[in-house]
Amino acid sequence: MKMRKQFLVGLLLLITSSSFLQEGPYVLGQPSPADGIQTLIVLANQTPHTLIPSPIRPLLLAKEQEQFLQELEGSPPDWTTLHSSDPTKQSEHLFQLNRLRDEARLSQGTLLNKPIAFLWAGLLRQYLQEYQGFSVALGPELTHTSWGIIRFKPMDLPNYLVAIPSPELTTQLQGRQEQGEKIEIGILLMGALIPDESIIYGFSHDGQEDGMIMPVVSIQHILYFLKSS
Repeated sequence: MKMRKQFLVGLLLLITSSSFLQEGPYVLGQPSPADGIQTLIVLANQTPHTLIPSPIRPLLLAKEQEQFLQELEGSPPDWTTLHSSDPTKQSEHLFQLNRLRDEARLSQGTLLNKPIAFLWAGLLRQYLQEYQGFSVALGPELTHTSWGIIRFKPMDLPNYLVAIPSPELTTQLQGRQEQGEKIEIGILLMGALIPDESIIYGFSHDGQEDGMIMPVVSIQHILYFLKSS
């Protein structure tokens, strides 16, 4: 129990700024390590929802995330009661909340194990000749909802993240990089919640102490996309 508490408290102290970090179809019931070397898809007048195959549930928008949490958790926590000017007391409040909700969530069965998809943000970095693609830096997307700030926490990410454009697009992107432009891409991450500690409740560290909800997802598939200008 002591080790579990230390692990949870450590996760709650993660810095949740949006700064970037360096670094086949999804088949239900056949989890495997995600492949981080993928084609860079160009979305023309489409949304990322079109890239998500059934039966994966999209959690890209605030309303989708709120509905999923409503079904899974019932109601949001009382952030006012959880907050305390005493860091030790606040950590204890959060630990007790997380422990109780972890236990209750295990009874959800199918919903808890349902594959989901969410978004993170990405940047194209160095062009890698051996892959004919660009290395990718990624960072979290924060969604403000009626439940609090939602920040998905991906686990089991691959070591190599490479986005491979078409040859024509590669030339264009290299030219833009040579002009000093930072090229942003979207990263669609798909997987399933980790059963034992699938959602972590905490507070952000941006000076506002907003309530934060971190679904912990084992990643099984990754897609990169570029919105057409």
